Amino acid sequence: MNIEILWQDFLGILPVVPQTIALAVIIFLLSILIGTVMALIQEYNVPILIQIVVLFKLFLRGTPLIVFIFIMYYSLPGIVNFFTNLLSLSYNANNISPMIILIVAVSLTVSSFQAETIRGSFLSVSHGQIEAARSLGYTPFQAFTRIITPQALVEALPEFGSAFLVVMKAISLGFMITVVDIFAQARLIASSNSYYIEAFVVAALMYWGIAVIVVKLTNKFESRLLSRS
Repeated sequence: MNIEILWQDFLGILPVVPQTIALAVIIFLLSILIGTVMALIQEYNVPILIQIVVLFKLFLRGTPLIVFIFIMYYSLPGIVNFFTNLLSLSYNANNISPMIILIVAVSLTVSSFQAETIRGSFLSVSHGQIEAARSLGYTPFQAFTRIITPQALVEALPEFGSAFLVVMKAISLGFMITVVDIFAQARLIASSNSYYIEAFVVAALMYWGIAVIVVKLTNKFESRLLSRS
């Protein structure tokens, strides 16, 4: 293994690290938002919507991510154009960025798993605490934000950390639709200098370094939440 090539590959891949992390953060937050909506629809058994959510989750959890990315790649512009024409908006989605398509595809897929994590964390809060909050004069919204959510967050946080790392790795599939991340940049560099092992070792070490930081931050945040609860 060539140390000089390793260093050159590191310098070549480093510029795309911030973009990869930013993409992961955006997708992660969107997946939590969508997953929370789906979890609440199931928790409160909203008519019609609950059937849609269940089918939606089954489809996304059963479909390989790479397949769904290509479905979105070829269908999303047409879907967006349909709604823009319906609303008489002058927007042409035929040139929609592959990065936007990747964000939508991965966010929706991960949200189908996040919904179960969030729903399980809500169910972990005992009904007695909710009743106690109501007896103290809390409104349903106050009980949800001040009693249920903080405790549910403690339960869900380890899973959220794992989900973020899954998102980081899932983004590498964006190379199939020309989105350049850590893996894609490593592959491009390797194809230009033919040092494949060095490029992929550097990429693996970068993913590992990010994972270490995420785990430490998650553990630190979890300790703070536990100390306040």
